[in-house]
Amino acid sequence: MKQRLGIIGCGQLSQMLGEAANRLGIQVSFLCLDETPVVAGLGRVYSEDELDTFLAACDAITVERESIPDPILRRAANEVGLAPSYEALVILRQRDTQKAMLDELAIPTSPWGTAPDSDALAQLLATFPSAHVRCKRILGGYDGGGQWRVGGEYSIDAIPEGGYPLIAEAEIAIERELAIIVGRDEQGAIQCYPMTENAMRDGILIGSFVPARVDEEMAAQAQEYARRLVERMGYVGVLAIEFFVTEGQLIVNEIAPRVHNTGHWSMGALGADQFIQHVRLVLGAPVVEPVLQGGAAMVNLLDDALPKTMPEGPIRTLIQTYGKGIRKGRKLGHLTLIGPDADEVRREAERLIVELH
Repeated sequence: MKQRLGIIGCGQLSQMLGEAANRLGIQVSFLCLDETPVVAGLGRVYSEDELDTFLAACDAITVERESIPDPILRRAANEVGLAPSYEALVILRQRDTQKAMLDELAIPTSPWGTAPDSDALAQLLATFPSAHVRCKRILGGYDGGGQWRVGGEYSIDAIPEGGYPLIAEAEIAIERELAIIVGRDEQGAIQCYPMTENAMRDGILIGSFVPARVDEEMAAQAQEYARRLVERMGYVGVLAIEFFVTEGQLIVNEIAPRVHNTGHWSMGALGADQFIQHVRLVLGAPVVEPVLQGGAAMVNLLDDALPKTMPEGPIRTLIQTYGKGIRKGRKLGHLTLIGPDADEVRREAERLIVELH
């Protein structure tokens, strides 16, 4: 296993990746782009002007987000080694190429199309089966940002000029939102984490429950979709897939080529949590089977709200803070609940979600 890890980005995902690397005894370097770094004390932080020095300090490089400038990604891939690969990041960072790959692999998603401007969007809407359509920037957008609802009382005129080009998705009846984390190593071995059931508010994830209340057939279907995706891309590392359940069937909402908020529950609940797993995979180690005993849950901390009371034993509660300044709707940290009784863990997490959100 390689011993010098480079992480492009200095936000909270880099923070948790850096902490995982530190626990493994791995040397970590960070490349700070346009964010305020929250990785102090975890490894050396380089500026974009120090890219040459950063690359020389690494044996393998990964990213905390998809929106990294192409020249940096290419140099990381060509001069050091990048995981996930440059090709996987390029496919998955854009919603149109991501959807096209899902279609190619016969993985269901909502009806979709692209529009370069408002006239093209108006023509596209006329072909959709639903009265309302969700429009999203092809590149970028996070936690519900860069998205607009169109149809009925919601006008195309509400989309700013800078919102184009965009992808339009037919709205569907969403029964539940689920997710799965998958890891794949350089040798092609794959391991899936237990499915997560998500609680959302205004497009923002506020909590997760594990294991999700799904039958074996649906869980197996999610794992099969995950396998198709990572094998198609020759993917190395951890990847997250978000699903909608509609009419009792799974469809893919979005894919993230990195560690993800829907996998934060794994911290403390598994020996190989998503961050430990990703660090190991990027450095060339074999994938580790994640085994969950009992149940786990995650509750996001937004704004400056903190719980008045914490769950009592036998439930363990871990708090992770990100060191970020307060801003309306911003994720400042999360709680992880772990216990031997999955139903009890879920009840406590639901209580905290009601209190905080």
